[in-house]
Amino acid sequence: MERVYVGIDLGSKVCAGAVKDERGEVLEEVVFETSEENLVEFITRLRGSVRVLIEEGEMAGWAYRLILPHVEMIAVSNPTVNAWVAKGKKKGDEVDAGKLADLLRLNCYSMVYHPDDKKMENFKKAVQNYEQMVGRTSALKCQIKAMLRQQGVIITGQAVFGAEGRKEAMAEVGDETIEEMLRQTFHLLDAANYGKSRAKSLVRKLSREYPVIERYKKMPGVADVLATRFVAYVQDPYRFNKRTLCWFSGLGVVKRSSDGVPIGGEHLNKDGNGALKDLSRKAFDGAMRTKRDNGIKYTYRMSKARTGNQTHARLNTQRKILAIMLAMWRYQTEYSDDLVTGKGLERPASKDPRKVR
Repeated sequence: MERVYVGIDLGSKVCAGAVKDERGEVLEEVVFETSEENLVEFITRLRGSVRVLIEEGEMAGWAYRLILPHVEMIAVSNPTVNAWVAKGKKKGDEVDAGKLADLLRLNCYSMVYHPDDKKMENFKKAVQNYEQMVGRTSALKCQIKAMLRQQGVIITGQAVFGAEGRKEAMAEVGDETIEEMLRQTFHLLDAANYGKSRAKSLVRKLSREYPVIERYKKMPGVADVLATRFVAYVQDPYRFNKRTLCWFSGLGVVKRSSDGVPIGGEHLNKDGNGALKDLSRKAFDGAMRTKRDNGIKYTYRMSKARTGNQTHARLNTQRKILAIMLAMWRYQTEYSDDLVTGKGLERPASKDPRKVR
């Protein structure tokens, strides 16, 4: 059966599709209105072993799961890496679709992971929604304090956001126009706080589907938010190994060279997932604040003695934290300090036959 390569340029109104054979010859080029029916009809009428490439975007997850049952393979590519598509002098939906088909045929694309499981996709969106709600409430609080400072009212702490604190702050302003603006902003803050509470409840409800989250909370420095964030962003424990997880989390070390000669200094990769990098730092800080000694503190001390550098020791420990969390999920292991230090630990057999991708 002949294999065909399909590139689809997704748009909210129209989609462009290009179909090429293994030699790169164009078999078909089409433009159609974006709809579930039209996408499925376009894919299912193609003959042969169909492989599809689309670019990451708002509609990528929807299209990925829609097309998945009808093709041999579908992948989502990273548009920031595909300079040939993004920066090409000749630009258009049909042109971009053809380029995507060629990138797929030549296997020259950087894949963006999308889970086959709709439940996991929704869990990630719920966690991201909660994080956005937290950001909105924090921004509104900063805005309120800034408005008060502009009137010479200096407020510290969180009391101003309560009922009594608001009254006291408003009384100090002494300007009706500013008071009304503050009331409006406080009203927005109340609505944002309500939304944040609802978003947190939804995350807690969905997190019951993932028992590993409860096990994570026994780990020093890891509580509800960090545990749910790890599961939401990693999505599949067999998706990474220790090295690729560190790179994905923005903790990989970039070393550039030409003809064996180093170019520039070593630095952390900047294209990683900021949420996981932040998670590892917060878990590290939390573990270091605990009163009792633990495996994370021990790892930091050993790394600091070996490297002689606090920053390098902290980064090494952050990488260790992520690796331990990955192992706990993959092997369904409870946390113990021995799991971090490696003392007296026998690695359990995997309960999933899949190999690390």
